[in-house]
Amino acid sequence: MGELRRFELTTSAVLLAFLCVIGAAMIAIGHPRAIAGLVAGGLLGLANMVWMVGTARRFLGHAPTARMLQLAAAIRFLTIAVLLGVVLIVSRVDPVGAAIGYGCFPIAGAVAGWRMMRARPGLPI
Repeated sequence: MGELRRFELTTSAVLLAFLCVIGAAMIAIGHPRAIAGLVAGGLLGLANMVWMVGTARRFLGHAPTARMLQLAAAIRFLTIAVLLGVVLIVSRVDPVGAAIGYGCFPIAGAVAGWRMMRARPGLPI
């Protein structure tokens, strides 16, 4: 299994764990309505991560310029922002739950990367 695939799977597992813990906490404190927003934001974060890893796979073996990387990141960022707006407007999910769910994505990515670096100390930094 490649490093990018391992990162993708580890991040997905960590994101799912975060969302389950936060969802249980939301129910425990009496905000079950936030669960739909949490799920929507988490799925959006997962889609962003899958797209990011797919872009990285396509750039492997090539020498992408800084402009190419900026363009790929800008398109992904703007598309995810529009999708978040559509989710909030059309499905009327709890915006706080959606923000928390989407905010778990970068944390899950950082935790997954940290775990991979600890598991394989020979990886280049």
